[in-house]
Amino acid sequence: MEMDISMALYGITLKPVMQTAQKAQKTYIEREVATAAPQKIQLMLIEAAIKNIHRVKNHWENNDLEGAFHAITRIQDIVTEILCSLDMKGSPEIAQSLAGIYVFIFRKVASVRGPDDMAAMDEALKVLMVERQSWKEICEKFGVKTDALKQSATFDSKTQDTSGLQEIKPKAPHIPPIQTETATKRSWNV
Repeated sequence: MEMDISMALYGITLKPVMQTAQKAQKTYIEREVATAAPQKIQLMLIEAAIKNIHRVKNHWENNDLEGAFHAITRIQDIVTEILCSLDMKGSPEIAQSLAGIYVFIFRKVASVRGPDDMAAMDEALKVLMVERQSWKEICEKFGVKTDALKQSATFDSKTQDTSGLQEIKPKAPHIPPIQTETATKRSWNV
C-alpha cells in the first residue's frame, strides 16, 4: 500500500513500463521466429513447453490453480502446433515417429487434473528433455545457431554437406531406428 502512495505522489506508474517491456519481448520473439530455420523453431517450441511445465509446478506450489491450468493449456497448444507442423508427405516414417512422441506428451499433459497428477507431467517433461537434446543436435548438425546470442541460420541442402544425415538419430528409447536405405538419404522436413 505504501508503494502505491509514494508512486502516486511522485506520479510514477509502472503499467506503461511493463507494457513497453512486454511489447518489446513480444516483438523480439516474433522476429526470432520469423527469421529462424525450421529446426530452430522446433527447438524453440520444445523449450517453451518445458518452460511451461516448470510454470505449472510453480503455480501449484503457490496454490495458483488458474495459473497452473493456463500453463497446461499453453503446453497443449504448443504440442498441437508441433503435431500440425509435421510433414507427413515428405518423410512419413519420421513424421509418424515424431507424431507418436508428441501424442504421448499431449495425452500425459491432458491427463493432469491437479498437483496429485504431477507424475504424468514429469513423464512428459522427461520425453521433452530428450527431444530438446535431439533437436539441439539437429540444429548443430545443420549449422543452426543455438547459442546465447540467439542467432538463426538456415541450412541449404544444395550447398552444404548432407552425407551425415544418417547419423542423426533421436535418443529416445521408444523410437525405433530407421533401417531402410532410402530413409538415410532423406532430409528432415519437420
